[in-house]
Amino acid sequence: MSGRAFVNLPTDRVIYGAGTLVDLAPELDRLGLRRAFVITGETIATKTTLLERAKYVLGPRFAGAYTRAGQHVPRTRVLEAARAAAAARTDVLVSLGGGSPIDSAKAAAFAIAEKLEQPDDFNRYSTRWPPPGGARVPFTASTPPAHIAIPTTLSAGEHTPNAGQTDETRRRKDGISHPLLAPKVVILDPEVTRDTPPPLWASTGMRAFDHAVERFCSPHHQPITDPLCLEAIRRLVRRLPASTRDAEDMDARLACLIAAWLSIHGAFNAPTGLSHAIGHQLGGRCGVPHGITSCITLARVMAFNAPAVPERMAAIAEAMGTGSAPAGVADLVQALGLPSRLSETGKVSEDDLEPIARQTFEELRPGLNPRPVESATQILAILKDAW
Repeated sequence: MSGRAFVNLPTDRVIYGAGTLVDLAPELDRLGLRRAFVITGETIATKTTLLERAKYVLGPRFAGAYTRAGQHVPRTRVLEAARAAAAARTDVLVSLGGGSPIDSAKAAAFAIAEKLEQPDDFNRYSTRWPPPGGARVPFTASTPPAHIAIPTTLSAGEHTPNAGQTDETRRRKDGISHPLLAPKVVILDPEVTRDTPPPLWASTGMRAFDHAVERFCSPHHQPITDPLCLEAIRRLVRRLPASTRDAEDMDARLACLIAAWLSIHGAFNAPTGLSHAIGHQLGGRCGVPHGITSCITLARVMAFNAPAVPERMAAIAEAMGTGSAPAGVADLVQALGLPSRLSETGKVSEDDLEPIARQTFEELRPGLNPRPVESATQILAILKDAW
């Protein structure tokens, strides 16, 4: 191929608007799917009515649920979910929640298709994290079950074909990627986000901000992704604080859900860089939520990258209405009342910094970050500044 290409994902529909959870059942009927298995987390299952609402909407199509989807997607729980879904003879997985249930559903779909049985079985397919255009792992056994995603946060994993999962033994997060892992349908209903705790909502909003910034600055940015990323930045700056203060502001909440969608559309083609790579390893090793890692790393990584992409940083600053893009991000994090240092998380020790830097350097493929990262020492300097 002499030119570049943009790969579209096989997502049929993104349905958006207040009250659209009710569209779940007719979407299954449209696709000819009959047995829906819900994957969600314990908090949603025990402290909200969302699972019961989904079961009511599904009616006789409901085939069962797995309610132990874990943060950073532990492989052991993915396999538990896959076995339960397979036993229920499901033909569609429905993820309900944030990035962890969504990635758990993708990884479970993969495990069902490839008949994985042990956590180490994922190692045969792991891409660490996919390069531009995606590292397409083969489906050698069968096609994975369909997936319908209903997000309750702004992490935006519902719009990608990538599934992060954590090897608990190595305390390392890896990824698998294939176009068929992208959800078939995404339902963006701000009403299902009412119970999302404000810090989680705000921090996943910063994760969406991180998607937009890193993909806009990516060496592999594309003409379709550039304007979407800038619009995501504009919407998040305007609407994220208000939507965090008032969970009943459905207009602001929907604006943020759409901003998260814009921030990551085309991520299969224009991948993220150093901030995300650090976040993956902070999550896999120390259990820091990805939204919080973005709050801590993004402004610092932007300052590191700024000399390599000054025009793009200026465009981000203009979209934010600020003089300095890194400083503007730091100010937004502070205004949202979110952590800006690793020491504030209570999860990371200074002894973790060196192995995190090393694992990040091993993950970060050459050419993904706008400023080349030549050694783990550069990453360690960022982490020490963030301590």
